[in-house]
Amino acid sequence: MIISNKKVVLYAVLFFCIFQLKAQISINKSDMPSVNDIVCTSTGLNPDFIDFQETGEDYIWDFSQLVSISQQVDTFVSQLNVPLYYIPFFMFNSNLAKNGDIGIPIPEFPITNPTTFYNSTDNYFGITGNAAMIYGFPIPLMFDSPDILYQFPMNYEDIGNSFAEYGFGVDNYGYIGKEISRSNTVDGWGTLTTPYGTFDVLRLKCEVAEFDTIYIDSLGMGLPFYREYTEYSWLGKEQMIPLLKITSSFAGTIVTYIDSVRINPSAIYNQTDFIIDNVEVFPVPSFGIVNITFELLSRSDVEIAIYNSNGIKVTDDISFDHMPGTINFKIDLKQLGLSNGIYLLKLISDNQQITKKIILY
Repeated sequence: MIISNKKVVLYAVLFFCIFQLKAQISINKSDMPSVNDIVCTSTGLNPDFIDFQETGEDYIWDFSQLVSISQQVDTFVSQLNVPLYYIPFFMFNSNLAKNGDIGIPIPEFPITNPTTFYNSTDNYFGITGNAAMIYGFPIPLMFDSPDILYQFPMNYEDIGNSFAEYGFGVDNYGYIGKEISRSNTVDGWGTLTTPYGTFDVLRLKCEVAEFDTIYIDSLGMGLPFYREYTEYSWLGKEQMIPLLKITSSFAGTIVTYIDSVRINPSAIYNQTDFIIDNVEVFPVPSFGIVNITFELLSRSDVEIAIYNSNGIKVTDDISFDHMPGTINFKIDLKQLGLSNGIYLLKLISDNQQITKKIILY
């Protein structure tokens, strides 16, 4: 049988199109967040029913059974649209920022206005540093080089390594330092399904080693803190952040994923019916004592409960009625009989619910 040249070309085109439909995607700068981008994320229950380490080519990951137990909404802003006292430190090495935990346990010190700074370039997306206020004093924590989260273009089987560190000290106060190394492997591609939808993705596995150093002059003591953990991230086109991220360590598993707004989130701005505002829970991680501070905008009954990563309540509720003002108190997690691991602290007042993550070491 003789096949004409036209048919050969047609078959080749059809084969190429089918292959392209199944081929892996590539991630680049255009898929990362920009100024004014808003993302809603859910914290999900520990996915014990899924082997999240499995991966491969043209793989199908089905996380549709994830259940949201808390949500938050984050807005990315310009590095110039942050508290004024941070701008001189980050205006030249960053182009994005958002509210974020500084990630270092600082016992007995109230941390306010925590902010994470990023740099998004054609070659990488990374964290340039963190900043916070402690007793009204700005603490800029700038990496000597960015903590690179993603390198571009990102394709299947890519590998990469990065290292970043910072040190910040103030006479008569103390010193804070961090070293963080990442070893990245794009170890899979295929289709991911979560409660948010189904997407073509690349799967990135990142082995992280982090060493934090804290010395507080007033306490006359230092606290070295070393941890290793693995981050599994599923990235899709134009999704800004990972569609799904699972962080696994000896303390447990944290699951976050992009989601639709399903419950009243704790971070939507310009909401007028908030009763609780400016919630801070520190330090995270904690060695036992957790400090909780928040503003109560009107007299209200407040309820506090702690849940494990499976959504099971592990303590009796703490309930109280309080007049408007600043509320400060401590919870001794060890005294409550909690073992090392990841927990969720929930503050509830009327129809408002705020969830904060606790890590106990």
